[in-house]
Amino acid sequence: MTTRQQIVESIVHADKIRRLTNISKFQVERRLGAKRDTGSDALDAEKKKFLESEFSEEEYGLLRRKIIDAAKQGKYEVEIMRFPSGYCSDGGRAINNSEKEWPLSLQGKAHSFYVLWKEHGHPRGYRLMARINDYPGGFIGEISLLIGWH
Repeated sequence: MTTRQQIVESIVHADKIRRLTNISKFQVERRLGAKRDTGSDALDAEKKKFLESEFSEEEYGLLRRKIIDAAKQGKYEVEIMRFPSGYCSDGGRAINNSEKEWPLSLQGKAHSFYVLWKEHGHPRGYRLMARINDYPGGFIGEISLLIGWH
């Protein structure tokens, strides 16, 4: 049987959690810096691939399974994809400011999904959302595109 004292002693001190958070932030910033240092060619190729691709049937099938699994877990939304804010036509500004017309800033694969959602998901009661995940160096970083049914 666990005593109250054992429970209290098992709680991680906030200083340790802060250190872990700082280490995690440092690692993210280091990864972002490494991406910048790999040269613009690799980033340009990655961006070009995203901007020229569409949401595939295979990805749609995976999304269907993710939605069912999430619903079974009592969740009301799932992440569809993540991408750098630079993949939006306005660098993520409309999403960051919660502008009504933010979907118009989506490009490539994200825009492709938006069109599918508009034609098929919206009429069936699904919501489309976008969320800014981070602000490295004070700038809009990565964006998540999500679908919800609550």
